[in-house]
Amino acid sequence: MFIKIFWYIFSLLTILLIMLNSPSSSGLNNLSGQNKTLNFRPNQLVLQQLIGLNICIFFLLTILSLLYFN
Repeated sequence: MFIKIFWYIFSLLTILLIMLNSPSSSGLNNLSGQNKTLNFRPNQLVLQQLIGLNICIFFLLTILSLLYFN
């Protein structure tokens, strides 16, 4: 039962973090024509590492849920 609760928490947290990390913005920055795809700020790197960790935990909880609840 606790695995399902954590599964829901990590899935919602992953979605929230991905939405916060959206690099596209519709402002004047896009008009400059600069390619900023590999130019990350340190807080973006931490956010991307958290997203990666959440995805790994999500897959682990999914596997555990399939093994123990089926």
